[in-house]
Amino acid sequence: MKKILLFLLGFMAAVLASAQGDRAFVLATAGEVDAAVADRVRSKIEEMSGATVRLAPPVPLQPGQSLEAIGRAAAQTLGENDQGIIVLAWPDSEQPQGVCLPDVRFGALNMARLSAGVDAAQLERRASQEGLRVLSMLVGMSPCPFPLCVLTGFEKTEDLDRMSGNYCPPCLERFTRLAVAAGIRMVPPPAPDASAEVVPPPAAEAAPESQPAPAAAEPEAVNAVPAAEPAASPVPSE
Repeated sequence: MKKILLFLLGFMAAVLASAQGDRAFVLATAGEVDAAVADRVRSKIEEMSGATVRLAPPVPLQPGQSLEAIGRAAAQTLGENDQGIIVLAWPDSEQPQGVCLPDVRFGALNMARLSAGVDAAQLERRASQEGLRVLSMLVGMSPCPFPLCVLTGFEKTEDLDRMSGNYCPPCLERFTRLAVAAGIRMVPPPAPDASAEVVPPPAAEAAPESQPAPAAAEPEAVNAVPAAEPAASPVPSE
């Protein structure tokens, strides 16, 4: 496993060093979705995928508009260097949890469905997971059979809370390769926090100074009381 991880890290470093593409994924909102939430989801998707994701202006939401119609309208706003768009939508009518049409270059997520029964932090995690799934489909990937991968299949929204929040190593390698081939600009992993306090390792304890050899013990008296025998070990309970 260690050799695999080292190989993957080396591969990622080489890819990032040569990734000079100008294309990017896009994330936008539609409906009553907080801009700060959208930016945190965008940042998380970018961090976990390694691909550039830019934030676009909100997409106008028409009364009763379907999730697919929202996505198609968002795809109309894509520029020449945009690979595809993720829409965090809050529709005003009952809609499925998400719709993704790679040929039209969009994925629209129903934030109202994703928010059911969870707090803001869990909602952002669910949206990030679904966003990573959309990114993978926009570069032509398929579901992953590995249970510890965000691309594994699931049945209910609540299943997202028990699933991984990122790609498994093989899927990350494949996504990176496909994204680079598509001309996506890849971003380097976050640098370590320079302001974090570095705790020095504990100093080695000094070896104790040599002590003079103890004097020879006096011979025991013949009539000394014999030491008590050690107590028997308790019998382990069955």
